[in-house]
Amino acid sequence: MTFLARATGAWSRYFFTPASAFDLGCSRAAFCTLAFLYYVTQDFSEWGTVAREFWMPIPLFAVPGIPLLPAGAIALLQIVFKAALALAAVGLFTRLALVVAFGCSVYLLGLPQNFGQIQHFDTLVVLVFGILAMSRAGDAWSIDAWRRSRAAGRRGAATPLESGEYTWPIRAIWVMTAVIFFSAGVSKLRHSGLEWVFSDHLAIVLVRHQYFVSDGEPLTSWGLAIAAYPWAPRLLAAISLATEVCYPLALFSRRARLVLVPAGIAFLVGIRLLMGPTFEPFVMCSVFWVPWTRVLAWFGATRRSRAAAAQPVSGVPSPTLARTTARAASRTSPP
Repeated sequence: MTFLARATGAWSRYFFTPASAFDLGCSRAAFCTLAFLYYVTQDFSEWGTVAREFWMPIPLFAVPGIPLLPAGAIALLQIVFKAALALAAVGLFTRLALVVAFGCSVYLLGLPQNFGQIQHFDTLVVLVFGILAMSRAGDAWSIDAWRRSRAAGRRGAATPLESGEYTWPIRAIWVMTAVIFFSAGVSKLRHSGLEWVFSDHLAIVLVRHQYFVSDGEPLTSWGLAIAAYPWAPRLLAAISLATEVCYPLALFSRRARLVLVPAGIAFLVGIRLLMGPTFEPFVMCSVFWVPWTRVLAWFGATRRSRAAAAQPVSGVPSPTLARTTARAASRTSPP
């Protein structure tokens, strides 16, 4: 077998191993629900009030000639966006809702990039919407699936079989997440090397973000306390760099996944707490790493075991029943 054939086989097995629709459906429902809750209070129409002199479109907007819409048009577009998120969360007209959400997210989440400062808080969210829009993410955990199952039950049709169509969207989102983390770590090594860890760089950043807020106010003042101990910022820097550089291991190893994915979430949460940048959208995308089938199976087994433990063994009354019987006997027995 040639190298190309082996590589093609490995690619096919990784992205298209048949799986049930359950994990993808659960992930879609969780992600779209979190996205709706996160964006429903945000007002993108304010960008339409910025003076046109500050409009410096990035290639994504400049090449196709996408303009800066008036505030009223942006307000209408964001209503459509949020409605699409709600429909995608419950799984009603799922494919159409995801396509609309993707198109609206490209414009609305891309708007802030066109005024001289590139932000990368929502990049992964837009990519996730694009992947979901091309997938069969509504085949489970959706109103669409419930309606189809009722119709199929009346016709005697079988439920959808396992398919690679339910595997590749999740794996594609994994790959995008790993590329983003890995690129950040490589950039640090490329431009600063290990000095990024062993210098006072992170300590200075922690202090600076307490007094100079550029892209979000830190939720705590813990950065000052951490910076007071020279070893603490260096330890955090080493853990952060190791998490970013090693993150691609999570693509192939379940054990690495159990360590690196929570570490990546903790890394993003730590940035929000100590420095301010809002990486909540990246955290939302972590729901695609959750093995929903195994998690719910574990919860189901736990509930069944507890229910079985609460049932009295045949011929042996439970402690509660025994106490009740004893009390009744004492009340009815003669003095």
